[in-house]
Amino acid sequence: MEASAGRRIAVALVLCALAAGVAGLLLLQHHGEPRAVATVNQACGSGDSSGCDQVAQSGWSRVAGFPVAAWGLAFYLSLGLLLLLALAAPAELQPALALVALGALAVALVADLGLLAVQAFAIHAFCKLCLLTYVLGGIAFAALLPARRAATEPLLSRPEGRLALAGVAAGSLAILAFVFAADTTLRGRAAARTARLLGAPAAAPAAATAAPELPAAAATATAEAPAAASAPPGTQDAAYWREQAQKLQATLDDPHKLEEYFSAKAQRDHDAAPVAPIDLANVPMRGPAEAPVTVVEYSDFLCPYCRQLAQALGGFMPQAGGRIKIYFKNYPLESSCNPKLPRSIHTGSCALALGGLCAQNQGKFEAYHDRVFATEMHSAQPSDVLRIAGEAGLNTQAMEGCLDDPKTKAALDAQIAEGNRLGITSTPTVYIDGKKLPQINYFVAIVDKEARKKGSPPLAQAGH
Repeated sequence: MEASAGRRIAVALVLCALAAGVAGLLLLQHHGEPRAVATVNQACGSGDSSGCDQVAQSGWSRVAGFPVAAWGLAFYLSLGLLLLLALAAPAELQPALALVALGALAVALVADLGLLAVQAFAIHAFCKLCLLTYVLGGIAFAALLPARRAATEPLLSRPEGRLALAGVAAGSLAILAFVFAADTTLRGRAAARTARLLGAPAAAPAAATAAPELPAAAATATAEAPAAASAPPGTQDAAYWREQAQKLQATLDDPHKLEEYFSAKAQRDHDAAPVAPIDLANVPMRGPAEAPVTVVEYSDFLCPYCRQLAQALGGFMPQAGGRIKIYFKNYPLESSCNPKLPRSIHTGSCALALGGLCAQNQGKFEAYHDRVFATEMHSAQPSDVLRIAGEAGLNTQAMEGCLDDPKTKAALDAQIAEGNRLGITSTPTVYIDGKKLPQINYFVAIVDKEARKKGSPPLAQAGH
């Protein structure tokens, strides 16, 4: 392997460390860690301009129940351990250890070709950071290629070689356990983040039927409680009302039971709500077209709560397992384009909404959507729309003409008029399968319930 064997091994080690870093970043992004998501968006764009998000959300992003990025991280960390041991080994054993690493890289490159084919022919999108790991692995393979000729002594013929292989095997198992434990932790963190804003999955059907009901007397204790029912004939005495008060107190004193009650009530309210007539023609959509649950979000690009919801939905989509598709409709809270409003709340939201329609015309709505919500703004001018569009990879010249096109304004007017017919007064307002969502923090529970009705398995509870 020439006198430069140590240098070649060191180069391969650095490349594997870089590949492990990229794989770790992709693993964090897969689970919706905010800083990792922002870093990935900065590195390879967001929405339609980036395949990283599409690859992370696809059904191909997991193998044997774990993210591909987790397998990649474990592989490159294990390979790095092997190369470290090779550097510490006697010079005569270095070529043989490098040959083992070369074989592992050859297998990885074959797997990478398979993943590349999946991105090209199944997902129809490319993750630039995934491609970077393939390139780093290929360069490391080239750096170690001379090991084929230099390795003349069988590795197992010497005690040091056998000890090195045993160390690599033990270390790789430990690394694998560490990575999978980290993946489990990240999965729990993602579920907790989702739960804070979007709520938790619905209780299992058997438990749901046993969810506590507040007694009639609860109507005097909470505005969310059902209307008081008349006590059964012959029971309107002190003993009856004492019993009802005890039941109410038991529910109010148990946060879990109280949350069960409110969640069950939100689901009942959603079930009883009328289906709203919502036009979804030519409306931007995220998620698989065949998803069983349809979500429609009426949003304002300058609304801070809409930004929080967009981030939460972005983190939830990989966890949803293809259960939902999300349509985005504009309802800017600015009187210049929304005549129902007595005053403007978010100045410039009309211009940003027009920009979203123009981005849709260019087939890059997701890129624009994600870039707007990633930009802290209290107001916006047309120049801000063009700047953000340029940052999102849109054709700004075409965008400028589109913003002034009467057809664009007519399309926005139609969305606003629809929102006003539906009685929307605030953003975000969300509809699930055509029925208005009572509260955002019951989003996951109602999505889970609707998906179950259509044959999907239950969503995993947080921590499971």
